[in-house]
Amino acid sequence: MASVSNPLNRFSWWRGFRNLFFFKSRPKWSVPIDWEKPENIEDYERELYYEGFITERYWNEDNLADYPIVKQDLADLEEHLMPIFWEYNQKARYYQNGFYKFQWIFMFGAFITTIFAVLTNFAIGLDADTQLLGFIDKNDAVRAFGIGTAVVSAITSYYTLLSNHGEPRKRWANYRRLAEELRMNYFRFLARLEPFDTPDRVDMLRKRVIEIRRKEHDNG
Repeated sequence: MASVSNPLNRFSWWRGFRNLFFFKSRPKWSVPIDWEKPENIEDYERELYYEGFITERYWNEDNLADYPIVKQDLADLEEHLMPIFWEYNQKARYYQNGFYKFQWIFMFGAFITTIFAVLTNFAIGLDADTQLLGFIDKNDAVRAFGIGTAVVSAITSYYTLLSNHGEPRKRWANYRRLAEELRMNYFRFLARLEPFDTPDRVDMLRKRVIEIRRKEHDNG
């Protein structure tokens, strides 16, 4: 099998810059809650590699085609475990993004509210005949800044309420924990460690996935 360059080695300096917390925690406005499998097999195998799973395209240690048992194990995992992993992994990303989004809205909302409040107090302290920018009188400025304070404060409070009600941080933690539990079982299955060290190991894999799926419902 021809050697394939490691996709993680490209633009390493840019990835390091983007991994700074301020940029990494920057939310996207919309992240889908459902995962869609890439139509292109290369894109799918790249996602597998990014998540730390074994894929033949980026396995440079040896030729996996020489190990039919390992390939069968990977096929069993792809059928029974990976669909649930991708589902939970995407939900964890969705709720993580939601948590960060609410935090950013609260942070900037509180900052802008403070600015409007300072401007309101500044306008109140002006002389009665003072005009801002040469054409805005004191009363109009006080009224405008007061309305701005109320509007931004209301929006910030609304999104804070949504965050508390939706519990995105709790849901993010729950789905990430379930996804990582599936990841652990993935490698235990490949290593044929307990409980996957018996002839009925595929059945045990199915049972373990069902148990983890049940935990999702138990956690609400």
